[in-house]
Amino acid sequence: MGALFGLLTSMSIGTSDLFGRRVVMRCHVLSAMIVFQGTAALVSLAIVPFVPGSFAGDDFSRGLISGLGLGTGLACYYTSLDRAGSAIAAPIVATLSAVIPFAYTTLRGHDPPLLAIIGAMAAFGGLGLVTAGGTRGTRVWEGTAWAALSGLAYGVGLSVLVDLSESSGAWPGFGQRLTSVTAMAALVAIRRLPALPPPDVLGFAFLTGVASAAATIFYIVGIWFDAPATVVGASMFPVISVLVGRAAYNDPINVRQYVGIAAAVAGVTAVVAS
Repeated sequence: MGALFGLLTSMSIGTSDLFGRRVVMRCHVLSAMIVFQGTAALVSLAIVPFVPGSFAGDDFSRGLISGLGLGTGLACYYTSLDRAGSAIAAPIVATLSAVIPFAYTTLRGHDPPLLAIIGAMAAFGGLGLVTAGGTRGTRVWEGTAWAALSGLAYGVGLSVLVDLSESSGAWPGFGQRLTSVTAMAALVAIRRLPALPPPDVLGFAFLTGVASAAATIFYIVGIWFDAPATVVGASMFPVISVLVGRAAYNDPINVRQYVGIAAAVAGVTAVVAS
């Protein structure tokens, strides 16, 4: 079940990329982030009554702390997408944001089966191939740097959620998004940027927020079932993001990247089978 919810997380992230990239092409990433995170916060709050659990101060605090990493990671991720495209940004972010929580879950005593470890290694190796096979351009190194910062921020933010208890329900997800939107609003105010994207892409911004909220909820529920499997399944979002980038934004994909995507899918299959 953990791997299933991890894969649903990946699909939600890929969906948010489909809409979110349209928005950041038309405005500053921080202006877009206010709507992304604000919508995600409202959706997360609306879901709270329908997810069994009650408010717990410790878990809600973990959600708040996680939101700092998530907000930073998402802003850096879309900046990297704008600079270098999905073929560079998505795999780097996914590898770092998966390796850090996966290592943390293992250190915390969530011992995965051997097949899951082998599958995780294959998945991460495949992601490495996707990254190494990325195209080269004048802004690739800039995009790579932003992607690395995003992956580190995501990794820390997601690791904080590993110790959540099932009894807290969806409250940590709301806390996570609340911190993110507050931080983004403060940055927009300090830099005197527009508070909203242009009207013609505002609908896409709301859809991005809904998909982002779904990703958080799927991730949290997956953690309750099987933390390591959820982390690996969630790390597969670059497979979807790269394909979305190719289909919707004409991002180039080469043979090495297709091999990497196949290895990543095979690795997740092994984790699911375990």
